[in-house]
Amino acid sequence: MFKDKVVVVTGSVQGIGKRTAEMLAEKGAKVVVNSRTKTKVDATVEEFSQKGFDVLGLTGDVSNYDFCEELKTQTVAKFGRIDYLINNAGLAAKGSISDSEANVFEKMYAVNVLGSLYPTMALLPEIKQTKGGILFISSMAGIIGLPSYAAYSGTKRSIVSLAESIKNELVDDEVYVGVNYPGFTENDAQKEILSPSGEANVMVKREDVKVEPLDKTVNKIIRQIEKRKFRSYSSYKGRALQTMYRLFPTLSLSILKMNRRKIMDMQ
Repeated sequence: MFKDKVVVVTGSVQGIGKRTAEMLAEKGAKVVVNSRTKTKVDATVEEFSQKGFDVLGLTGDVSNYDFCEELKTQTVAKFGRIDYLINNAGLAAKGSISDSEANVFEKMYAVNVLGSLYPTMALLPEIKQTKGGILFISSMAGIIGLPSYAAYSGTKRSIVSLAESIKNELVDDEVYVGVNYPGFTENDAQKEILSPSGEANVMVKREDVKVEPLDKTVNKIIRQIEKRKFRSYSSYKGRALQTMYRLFPTLSLSILKMNRRKIMDMQ
């Protein structure tokens, strides 16, 4: 399915994004990798090129619309088309409303929401031509708002609403739109999280939470695109949480309330 297809993966120099781009390239896709850090983009391009992948690396911030237009222009100039966009770029943050600085929310909504919306807007004309697709990467935290993760949960839930709206707008254009809900997945060693003051710190490896293997999460993402499913979850926990919250919202919020301290104390 992905042979000679052109796939843009934002935020793809580490973790889920990088592995997704790599596995798609292994299936014959031409991939565009992206990050705000040039050294990481260059290193990823070099690594992929040595494996024989057809890759383009573009350094820039996807929450900047002008860069997203440049992303489209350079991708089409090199590959002649765009088939799929995977909106993976995102930030994590932890902190209560009382302790968090306003700039944390500003950064989170810029990167997580506008950083998914702007690439979609810029690349959509090309994707319409190929009748390809757009996948938004949300999170289990986008199903129900978690205490101490208001910025993260809020942005990830916003992405779901965007995907729902865009999906119905594009039915007549035969463009696939989906949203994926990764759960706790093994992190890249350099993955960062914003503190309540807005400082970026390396995320502590969680010892008290069972994490999903990276390849399992990425395989679910790729299979979702292949099947053109709207929603997909990397674990049964995500599906169970979605079902529980849909059918029993009051009970779900009560259980969340009882477990709030455990969630707020998580690293």
